[in-house]
Amino acid sequence: MSKNGVFLYMNNNQNNQNNQNRNNRGGSNYYNYNNHNQRRPAQNNSVNPTKNSRRKAAERQRRARRRTSALVKFGFRFLMFLIFFALISAVFAASFFFYITRTSAPSNILYTVNTIEIEKNKEKTVSTPLLLSNDIGFANRQYYFPINGIMEKMDFILAGDKKEISFIRTKSDEYVKFVMNSTAAYINDEEYHLSGPSFYDKDNQIYVPLDFLQNVFENLTFSFDEKNKNKITLDVGNIGDSCFKIRKIKKLEIAEESEAPYFSSDPIHFKTDLKEYEKYFNPPADSISEYLVLINQINPLEQDYIPPDLTDLADTRNDGRAVQQMRFWPAMALEAFLTEARANGFMNVTVTSAYRSYEYQAQLFDAEVERVRPVHGDNAAAVAATLVAYPGQSEHQSGLCTDMHNLAAAGQNFGETSDGKWLAENAHFFGFILRYPQNKTDVTGIQYEPWHFRYVGRYHATKMYDLGLCFEEYYEQYLNK
Repeated sequence: MSKNGVFLYMNNNQNNQNNQNRNNRGGSNYYNYNNHNQRRPAQNNSVNPTKNSRRKAAERQRRARRRTSALVKFGFRFLMFLIFFALISAVFAASFFFYITRTSAPSNILYTVNTIEIEKNKEKTVSTPLLLSNDIGFANRQYYFPINGIMEKMDFILAGDKKEISFIRTKSDEYVKFVMNSTAAYINDEEYHLSGPSFYDKDNQIYVPLDFLQNVFENLTFSFDEKNKNKITLDVGNIGDSCFKIRKIKKLEIAEESEAPYFSSDPIHFKTDLKEYEKYFNPPADSISEYLVLINQINPLEQDYIPPDLTDLADTRNDGRAVQQMRFWPAMALEAFLTEARANGFMNVTVTSAYRSYEYQAQLFDAEVERVRPVHGDNAAAVAATLVAYPGQSEHQSGLCTDMHNLAAAGQNFGETSDGKWLAENAHFFGFILRYPQNKTDVTGIQYEPWHFRYVGRYHATKMYDLGLCFEEYYEQYLNK
C-alpha cells in the first residue's frame, strides 16, 4: 500500500508540476504570441514592399491578359461581322445582277403569229410559232420583230438595197422605207423615227422595234402572256384600203374667226388690256401647219429637230431652274394668258417646263423606266411611256407646249384647284388647249395632265373646246382629210 501510496503521491505531484509547467509555458506562449503580434508590423514593414510590388505586377499582368483577351474577342467578333456583312452584300449584289440581267436580257422570245387564210371559200386562222434568241429579239432594251414574212402576207413587195429597204404594197400606193441601222423611216412620204435602229440578221431578215408595228399598222394587234412577257401573240387582221395609220399632212389654210359659226358675235372681254398680244392668239397664216402638227406615239418628231425661234418665257418659275423657252408666237400668247390669270386672282401659276431637247427627253424617259422597273419588270418601258413621252414623241421638243401650275410638283390634283379650273376653261381664248384631258386617256395614250397646255391657235382651240374633242380626235376628223 505504502508503495502504492507513495507512487500515487509522486504521480500526483508530478502531474501537478507538469500542469504548472504547462501553464507557465502556456502563459509564456500567450505572452510571446501577443508580443509577436505586436512586433509583426515592424517585420511587415521590412518585407511587404517586395510582396506588394510582386502582387501589383501580377495584378497588372492579369489585367493585361484580360485586356488582350477582350481585344481578341472584339477583333474576332468584328471579323465575323465583316464576313457576315460581305456574304449578305454578295448575295444582294448577285440577286440584283440576276434581276437586271433577267429584265434587260430576257430568255428566248416566242411569238405566235396568227394570220387569216382562205380555204374552200372559208376563212381559217393559221398560227405560226416564231422563236427568237434574246440577243436579236430583245435588242436596245426593247422587243424586236422580223417583218419580212408579215409584210409579204399583207401584199407588200421588197425593194431597195442594203442601205435603204422599201416595202411597197402592190394594191395601193402605200409604202414604208427603212434607212437600215438607223431610226429613220418613211411612211407614205411622212418621216417617222423608230424607237430603236432597224437591222439585218445573218439570214437577211429585217428587224424593227415591236412598238413600230403596234403604232403604225391598222390591222396588227399584239398581246403579251400575263405570266410570261416573252410569249407574244401577233394577230394579222384583214387589210382594208389602208394599212398605215399615218397619212400625209396637207397644207392648211388659216380661217377667219369672224366666219366660224362657233365663235360668239360678242367680243371677248379681258380684265387687262391685251391688244398688243391679240395678234399672237392665232399663228401666222403662212406657217399655220407648223403649229397644228400632231405629235404622239405614231407621229414623232425627228431626233435633230430644234424649233427655229425659241424665246425666253417671262413667267418661268423662279426657283433656280433655267429660263424656259417656247416658239415666239406661243410665247407671246402665253404671256397674255398668264397676265389675264393674275388679273383674275390666280397669282402663283408659273411655268415649270417648256421646250426640251430630244436628248433631255431621253434622260427623263430612261429615269422613269428605271423608277417603275421594280414593279413592272419587262413591261417598264410601256408603263413609263404613259407617264413620260418617249423621246421624239414629246410635244415639248416642238416648243409649242408648256407645263404650268402652282404646286411644288405637277400633280393631277391641280385640275381640282381653282387655278387649274380657270386655266382649263379659258385656255382656248389665248390659242391653247388642255392637251391630255381626264376623259381621253384611252385616245391620247397619256395620263391626265391638267398642267400641260398646247398652242394650236384660238380658231382651232375654241373649236376643240366647244366640241369636247382632244387633239387626236380633232386632227382625225377635221385636219387629216
